[in-house]
Amino acid sequence: MQKYRTEALVIGVHNWGEADKLVTFFTKERGKVRGTAFGCRRAKSPLAAGMQMFQHVDVELSEGQRLDTVRQCSILRHYKRLDSELSVIAYGAFVAELISEMMPEHEPEPDLFALLLKIFPAFERRNPRIAALAAAYQLLEYSGMQLSYGYCVHCGREIEEDTVFSVREGGALCGDCAVPDGMPYSGALRRMILEIRNFDWEADSRMQLKKAELLQAEQLLMEHIQTLLGHPLKSLDFLAQL
Repeated sequence: MQKYRTEALVIGVHNWGEADKLVTFFTKERGKVRGTAFGCRRAKSPLAAGMQMFQHVDVELSEGQRLDTVRQCSILRHYKRLDSELSVIAYGAFVAELISEMMPEHEPEPDLFALLLKIFPAFERRNPRIAALAAAYQLLEYSGMQLSYGYCVHCGREIEEDTVFSVREGGALCGDCAVPDGMPYSGALRRMILEIRNFDWEADSRMQLKKAELLQAEQLLMEHIQTLLGHPLKSLDFLAQL
């Protein structure tokens, strides 16, 4: 079996058997990769610390037919809040699951990996709810699965007024193209979505979001993800319990 070494983020962990784990990595060179970490649930295993959610690791794996095998691992960065604060863990899990669901296996996405190395550290210093919302909108934009927020999805006219939005139609609709069952789409909501979609993770500025627009942006996002995937994300149950 050919071995390879890569930088990776742990975006999924499931116990398997008595002492093993099935781990999903998002890697710098190979995109999403799934591997088995044998014996890592034993206290003295050298893999134990690295096979935890959200760890930024340097990992060596052996290629397999269905699953790769984790051979060695060293931690490059540990995110304290993503390991200790329940609300931060819950919103981080939402982002991780979205990545895992959207991204195909073994397709290199170095630009996306670089984006994730900005997103996950942001959970250490920013409001986790807002960080997760911005991350989700940006991930959809990156993947090409985004909706049209600033222009009419039918005629292409720039949206400047309060109008309607339809996930089924693919985004915002101008007054001439509006559909009867579209949800209200205010100028304030449009500006907020565009702001978080374009948010610079490395900037010192903070987003000031009003509750009404925040709830609407979340509703729109969840409806879109449900439509794309055909099922709700499991992490939403975790968030609902908070």
